[in-house]
Amino acid sequence: MSLRLRDRTLHGPDRQESSGSVLRAAGYRRLFIGQSVSSLGDWVATLAFIAAAFALTDGDQAAVAIVLVLRLVPPIFAAPVGGVVADRLSRRTIMVSSDLVRAGLILAVPFMGIHGLYVVAFVHECVSLFFLPSRDASIPGLVPQRKLEEANGLMLAASYGSIPIAAALFGFLRVAPAHLPSPTWLRLHPIALAFLFDSLTFLFSAAMNAGLRLGGGSGKQGIQLFGDLIEGVRYIATHPALRSLSYGLVVSMFGGGVLFAVGIGYVHETLGGSDAAFGWLAALWGVGMAAGLGAVRVLPSGARPREFLAGVVSCGLLLALMALAPVLWMAFISAVVFGAAFAIAIVLALTMAQEQSDNRIRGRVMGGVQMLFRVGLGLGALGIGWLAHEAAEFHLPLSLDGNQVGLLTGAVLILLGAIAASGVLRVRSI
Repeated sequence: MSLRLRDRTLHGPDRQESSGSVLRAAGYRRLFIGQSVSSLGDWVATLAFIAAAFALTDGDQAAVAIVLVLRLVPPIFAAPVGGVVADRLSRRTIMVSSDLVRAGLILAVPFMGIHGLYVVAFVHECVSLFFLPSRDASIPGLVPQRKLEEANGLMLAASYGSIPIAAALFGFLRVAPAHLPSPTWLRLHPIALAFLFDSLTFLFSAAMNAGLRLGGGSGKQGIQLFGDLIEGVRYIATHPALRSLSYGLVVSMFGGGVLFAVGIGYVHETLGGSDAAFGWLAALWGVGMAAGLGAVRVLPSGARPREFLAGVVSCGLLLALMALAPVLWMAFISAVVFGAAFAIAIVLALTMAQEQSDNRIRGRVMGGVQMLFRVGLGLGALGIGWLAHEAAEFHLPLSLDGNQVGLLTGAVLILLGAIAASGVLRVRSI
């Protein structure tokens, strides 16, 4: 028997005209604008965290690595807890409070040493993982159901599309204090201006989110953390569609982590390319993601499970192609197609997870999604990165270097994950 999409009762936006852009829904438009500005600040702050760690330790690369690891560890526990809170308290209150707390945390960074920087990086990411399940669980109540793919695609674009702008803006904010009259505090602490900018973007996001009309979680029973977590895990484990989506989602993010980890080594060592070639590879991946986000708007909603699984399988096959056919022009083409398949798989997984979960438990499901995002990315980046570094040349029918071994291993694991996720094909729209 096919599994039918759940929680089909649609709210305010569905009484509006459902044609045209999803940005016609006023509530979603507020959320989108706030997230676009806040995400720009987040990426500026990410670069500022790296620069500050480097400066505070006199150029110790390990300090930079610690900051990045601290942004991967929290999802193991913070995202599921954030999902519980999203199901029990007002989601609008959670989002506004998270924005205000993060604004204060970021503003304090310039006054701290390296250990304080580590603490703020960790706590900041934990607070973000209270915000994100509430945001993602709220989107189905802000847009018509038929617009969910577009809404999720735009939110993903808002989260990652501002990276080039953020890089340029960070550069400007970094050098601007040098042109201030001397002596000033900002001139003595030039990275502080980037943190101040990020803090202001959180305040802007809080103001936008405060005007949202959202249904909250069910606060009647209060928060029973352990029991609510167990209920969420049991709900996903006994729900075949969500279970299959979990497999596909984690291996999709794993693929992104693989390419991130071995990309520069693959270009330099395997392909004999330059830093410029790696820059082109990364840029073309971004172009592919943009194309995928555009394509997801026109894909037929009834074929989502098939399209999702095709995206996952494509990610695996493309990594295998890059491993077995190491040619620069082919790698460029593969990067574009990989970016598109990756974006389509992620957006459709998020959309189907929202539709398949009841509103009373959607926050916990979205918390699980955020956890899988980062766990998959972390496993791909750290695990395959380590394997590529350690692997000696393999002399099989083909001679493979460590980067190729990493890509091929990642491809095999993704395809095995796609087989495990094939149960998603039993999902169909009504």
